[in-house]
Amino acid sequence: MQKKINITAGKKNLISDVEGIKVGNAENIKLNTGLTFLKLNHKYRGSAYTFGSAPASREVELLQPNNTVEFIDGISLSGGSVFGLASGAEYVDILKQENRGFKIKDTDISIPIVPCAGIYDLTTKNYSAISSSVYKNLSHEAYLNSSEDFSLGNFGAGIGAVAGTQKGGLGSASTKISDDIIIGAITIVNSVGSAVIPGTKLLYSSIYELGGEMGNNLRKNFRDFEHYQCQLDISETTKLDKRPKDRQNTTISVIATNLDLNKLELYNLAKMSTSGLSRAIRPAGTSLDGDIIFAISSCQRNYYKKEYNFSFICSAASDTLTRAIGRAVYSAKGIKGLKTVKDLVTNKE
Repeated sequence: MQKKINITAGKKNLISDVEGIKVGNAENIKLNTGLTFLKLNHKYRGSAYTFGSAPASREVELLQPNNTVEFIDGISLSGGSVFGLASGAEYVDILKQENRGFKIKDTDISIPIVPCAGIYDLTTKNYSAISSSVYKNLSHEAYLNSSEDFSLGNFGAGIGAVAGTQKGGLGSASTKISDDIIIGAITIVNSVGSAVIPGTKLLYSSIYELGGEMGNNLRKNFRDFEHYQCQLDISETTKLDKRPKDRQNTTISVIATNLDLNKLELYNLAKMSTSGLSRAIRPAGTSLDGDIIFAISSCQRNYYKKEYNFSFICSAASDTLTRAIGRAVYSAKGIKGLKTVKDLVTNKE
């Protein structure tokens, strides 16, 4: 007889519910850009899947399942497009001092592995002052700020993010399966697509909400469906009404678990989790986006396929990412000229 599976949000409802993960955020308020760093207390096995067509990334090719390096030492999520990737070099230097990294056989040499992904938050106002040095400086602050507790919305790499026609941001969520499996997600939402169903106050992700984490969005606004008609024209709620340019939009995410998954399994988990992104944002994975999903494992809990079907695990990861995206846009605060989803769904327009 198959045991009953109990699924709830994790204790903190953050990716840091996966033991050994801390998150550090740092922002440059003047330039409206920032950096988010995942500090790992030991090596994590990792892979990645690129969903969009315009990514800004570093070390992602190394994480493909056919390549040999399995373990990573941290992940950097940044603003600044390619300029933000400079944070990776700083983290490599920091981790070298801690003797972290891939050990070269028969030597004392360690090579820290720090994958990076960046969103495009460059504007005509901040571009002249943006440089790699901005993110090198932020990287040290984010590293020192790393904690199991961190804020959502306009923090870290989420400060300059825009989701469709509303403010984007940083989001996170976690899922606990029975008593011993944890899946967490963190995301920076800077998408072409919108997180809101056109003509309603409902988030696409609201059907997956746990414990009021998005303000009980569905429960409070379900009557919007009484006279709802599908709006196939989505230009008004997305960046598609503003003639968006290539490479200026991205949702970058990390999914973590304590299950001991191999590199190919992590790759497939990241790939299947694109469905979680597509459920929360419409449209997603476009030629205008640079969406990337990292998948990492702390390898702390053995995975028995007879106990939990792998597709079930991937589905739970997808749901966790959907919730993290919903929490990112719900937690965001408005800036001049840009309203928030929270303004809309709480009737404060």
